Amino acid sequence: MQYDLAILGSGLGGSVTALIAKQMGMNPVLIEKNSHPRFAIGESSTPQADIALASIAETYNLPRLQPLTRYGSWKETYPELNCGPKRGFTYIHHPNINDELLVAASPNGYDCDSQWYRADLDAFLVDEVKDFGIDYFENTTVELKEQDGWQLKAENFSCAANFLIDATGGANPLGISQDSLDARTNSRCIYSHFTGVTPWGELHGKKNHPYPCHDAALHHVFSGGWMYVLHFDNGISSAGFVLDCKQRPNDTWETLMDELPFIKEQFQNAKPTMPIVMAPRMQRCATQMVGDNWAMLPYAAAFLDPLHSAGNAQTLCGIERLMPILGKPAEERSELLREYQATTLHEVDVLDKIIHGCYKCFDDFTLLSSYAMLYFAGADFAERQRRSGKTVGFLTSGDSAFCALIDRFYNQVLAGALDVDALAKEITPWNLAGLCDPSKHYMYDYA
Repeated sequence: MQYDLAILGSGLGGSVTALIAKQMGMNPVLIEKNSHPRFAIGESSTPQADIALASIAETYNLPRLQPLTRYGSWKETYPELNCGPKRGFTYIHHPNINDELLVAASPNGYDCDSQWYRADLDAFLVDEVKDFGIDYFENTTVELKEQDGWQLKAENFSCAANFLIDATGGANPLGISQDSLDARTNSRCIYSHFTGVTPWGELHGKKNHPYPCHDAALHHVFSGGWMYVLHFDNGISSAGFVLDCKQRPNDTWETLMDELPFIKEQFQNAKPTMPIVMAPRMQRCATQMVGDNWAMLPYAAAFLDPLHSAGNAQTLCGIERLMPILGKPAEERSELLREYQATTLHEVDVLDKIIHGCYKCFDDFTLLSSYAMLYFAGADFAERQRRSGKTVGFLTSGDSAFCALIDRFYNQVLAGALDVDALAKEITPWNLAGLCDPSKHYMYDYA
């Protein structure tokens, strides 16, 4: 069997890539070492992710993807696919839980983003792949040989492909060297899915919240780490502690529950639906993510930390950049692929400074609430630019002045001298959402 493109990994990125390739007139094959439905991380969408998905749906005539870009249209069109509403980002600082930061990302509960129950979503996308007549092989582990393109062999089939995309999300089937030492962020995760998690708003909701505080990516922040809680409409919640490896090398689920009584209150009736996973350090970055006839999707090449839910947006934006390159003549492709790699690794570097800077501020709610505005301003500005037909890159990383701003305040954080007043002033050109306004008292409604 001869294919134009072989894609390894049938998660969100791999399936969307296969659908695009088919619409571009290519003959792709999608290969998965496991099967669906299955658990997957990367469950929280953002406006930038949904804008990218909507653009992909329109550009490549994939109308069945369009309803997935808003919670309301998702529920109306695909009620059998589980998801949850995501109105924004909620940060609760422990032990003083009255220190709260809420940043709305949507005007209402219909047009908001979604928490993606990936077992359902990924299985749906694979069904779309099959319906498009794309060859799909699951429970298949292939051996790769680079020879006149690629030769792929497994027990149940063999094929050749002109180009190969790694969409596995870290399995690294190409055996590319991975470097985690250069990442500033240094964190590990303890996570699972649970039933019986009490919504935070039912315990500690307040009238001044701009949206139901639990209809969000809920972040419990404490010294040396944080916890995410994401609710799905099927009664399951995804939750995990994300911990600084140096500050908290020995914590377990049980010790953290004992240390953090308000979180323990929220989880007093919770039961895991799968064994709790204790993952080691999460950071990884491929030393190379493209070749003459292969490329990695962003999530396959690098991962930092789930703080601020950036992963799905970066992957979808990366797919938007990568796929048009495959339609170019071979003599133009190499330089364009190198540009794709440079852009992606630059995005990772910018995100690393934002995430690690937040970790350095976890002890101080005021500093955290100020420094996190670099993420929200960059995300919001990029979203507004895209809606107006322009682009400044993922999290505005294509704007050198904004990147210089991040560098300056990141270095201040490292020096223990963050100037919150200067940050609020200098972020102004990119701050179109009314962030850093003291009259908001850390409650930012949708602007």
